[in-house]
Amino acid sequence: MTLKPEISNELRHMVRDVLREALAQRGQAQQGGAAVETVRIASDHDLAAFIARVIEPATAEKIRSGQLRFTLGAAAAAAAPAVAALTGVITENKIEHLKGTGRLVLGADAVLTPLARDKARKLGLTIERRR
Repeated sequence: MTLKPEISNELRHMVRDVLREALAQRGQAQQGGAAVETVRIASDHDLAAFIARVIEPATAEKIRSGQLRFTLGAAAAAAAPAVAALTGVITENKIEHLKGTGRLVLGADAVLTPLARDKARKLGLTIERRR
């Protein structure tokens, strides 16, 4: 049976909501009763709203007592900073400065030395070349 796209999307959202609630309740049981709330901060408005919630006296007391804790949601965590493409000769020393970024972006004219390539692999960097 094929569903209309609107109905299919609505069902997906409902299933995700139910799973999110069930996993949150399961997490509460595993955390010794502490509620865990997922926070998604994608804008200044989201940040301001989160801060306003945290400084409320009742919420602040729950946080201090360990009854409430927060975890960063996937949408905010997935936002990766833009990485500028490197140009020229890329040496092992230049690679060391990129270890926290997760990737190495090479410009069209970039030359990667063999030691730099080995260092990038050791650091787990994904090597991308821009044309």
